[in-house]
Amino acid sequence: MRARGLSLVELLVLLAVLAVVLAMGALNGRRTLLGQEHAAFLSTLQNVFWQGATEAASRGVNLTLERNGSRLELKQGSTVLRTWDIPQGVVLSLGNGSIVRFTPPGKVQDPQGQPLTQPLTFTATVNGKTYTYTISLIGEAKRVP
Repeated sequence: MRARGLSLVELLVLLAVLAVVLAMGALNGRRTLLGQEHAAFLSTLQNVFWQGATEAASRGVNLTLERNGSRLELKQGSTVLRTWDIPQGVVLSLGNGSIVRFTPPGKVQDPQGQPLTQPLTFTATVNGKTYTYTISLIGEAKRVP
């Protein structure tokens, strides 16, 4: 008759199987979390321009949206009012420096303060998929797809 319980070999096999299952779960969890972070940023990016135009109108001052490395900044002069971090893995076609200027009536202008002659267009690429953003003269943003 065999004693109850697990032998040392059985216990080691059980621990190895559990380690593999937990590692797979952690990897999938990280991938899911990163995917959610990317999706949230893509939606936020759509709202950044509207928020900038609204903020300029409510404050009655000119504001600028600038890219500073992996961060977007809404500024009044040299004062940073809001920031949005660009997640790792997101590639924007926007260069560093001033992107647009928002005026008190809530209009979007080029960085030099000239009215836009056509909507601003840029792309964001995540995991090989490219999204095109079109920003209207009043800060409305459309994303395709």
